[in-house]
Amino acid sequence: MYNEEETRILSYFFTNLDKPVFAAKNFHPEVWALMQARYSRSKDGLRESFLQLLKEDPANYDSLKNALASNNQASMDNAVSKAIQFMEKWVLGYGHSSVAEGAVVGIGLEGISSLASDVVENNRLASYIEKSTRYVSFGNDSFFIPKEIIGTKHEARVKACFEDLFKTYMDLHAPVLEYIQKESPLKEGMNDSAWKRASAARRFDAIRYLLPAATKTSLGWTLNARQLAHAINKLLSHPLEEMRELGLLLQQEGKKALPSLLKYTGEKNYFIETEKQLRSKQLTKNGEKVKLVDYPEKIEEKIISAIIFKYSNQDYQTCFNQASKMTSSEREELLDSFLGRQEEFDYPMRELEYSDFTFEGLMDYGGFRDVQRHRMATISQQLLTCFHGFDTPPDIIAAGVEKQYAQAMNHAKEVFQEVYEDNPYAAQYLVPRGFKHRFLFKANLRTLYHFIKLRSQPQGHYSYVEFAKKMHSIMIDQFPLAMKYCVCAKDLEELGRLKAEQRLEDKIKKGTI
Repeated sequence: MYNEEETRILSYFFTNLDKPVFAAKNFHPEVWALMQARYSRSKDGLRESFLQLLKEDPANYDSLKNALASNNQASMDNAVSKAIQFMEKWVLGYGHSSVAEGAVVGIGLEGISSLASDVVENNRLASYIEKSTRYVSFGNDSFFIPKEIIGTKHEARVKACFEDLFKTYMDLHAPVLEYIQKESPLKEGMNDSAWKRASAARRFDAIRYLLPAATKTSLGWTLNARQLAHAINKLLSHPLEEMRELGLLLQQEGKKALPSLLKYTGEKNYFIETEKQLRSKQLTKNGEKVKLVDYPEKIEEKIISAIIFKYSNQDYQTCFNQASKMTSSEREELLDSFLGRQEEFDYPMRELEYSDFTFEGLMDYGGFRDVQRHRMATISQQLLTCFHGFDTPPDIIAAGVEKQYAQAMNHAKEVFQEVYEDNPYAAQYLVPRGFKHRFLFKANLRTLYHFIKLRSQPQGHYSYVEFAKKMHSIMIDQFPLAMKYCVCAKDLEELGRLKAEQRLEDKIKKGTI
């Protein structure tokens, strides 16, 4: 099918040349995106189409052929680079948005504030891995001072506040860990290393409440070019300078990897002017921790009719009419057939998505940062503030360090209020993770099944475990049939991470990792 030189070239870019399933390798992301776009306009396969495109530039094709034959890495890199430059001229001709979907990049962000990472992670269609406050200790200088504060009357007090928060955070390491290990001692049969890691994680779960939104963090970010362009546009249009500078850096570095697909990024008047016109300082304090504020009518009928629709040849209205006439026992029998065979790692099928529920949440900012990572949910949040009070972790109280903790938190609240009067956006940096944050969380029933099952597990942080369990309680009370197969963990553990850490140690001993 291919001659020797063609085989050599294609083997450099594809894992096989003779199977209907193959993986690409050594591809520039824009070229890979281009090749996917060509699928829709060519009768040939991707490998054949790629070869044809290479041959449209004979000089570069010969250069690539000779470089691969010589097995000289420098020559190969140069030849591949020239071939990529030639192909890039085709990228925009296929429509910017459609091609951008296929170009995936990995980005590292280091030394940004937690507040900035929240803005970045607000982009839904992406994957993130952020430095963990559960496993990493943050040093005394791990904070970011925003440019909106530098040179103002607030600078000295803000810096002193950050230093106080981090000093208290460091001071509480030992006494809280000592209490936890005394309260949950190493028992016979426990692995010592697993017990120590679980104890340390529980300690960090408590003292991380002191870490402000200015805490420096790092994260890895994987997304396609379309989402990156949208993220850059939002950052460049943000009221805070850190975000705008981050957007500019992403634009500059992103164009090195995706020069064509990020060509039209820039600040957006829509974001800027909407923020200016609608942002209000009006405040209602506190509220319930979890409240169901909106849900669909006839939820059972909608889900049952969607199930009937999938497994029949009837139109939707006929299915809905049939579902409406069913008795409760008939609906339950159908739902049993649809959901009853799930095993531990199975998830419900999509018919549970024909229902949306909106919750209003008020929980500690640290816990919210985990909740907001659920991509299938729609989350709307208010600015971070200190106006709703703060939570005090039980381990802080039991360890006898509540007074130190409260002094640092109240100090942060005091300085926050001063900065808030001049700049509510910059004041967010001062908000420690223990202060409560208000938000809306909208999700369909399938997403709630996943969220509640995952976030109610004892190895999770107790604040979002409580949130998930309260959500489950509300839903099971109002919609018992729809929630029949939703798993909510009921057990509690002294050291929530202990079982997970023990499993890790077992795998290490067995040599499976």
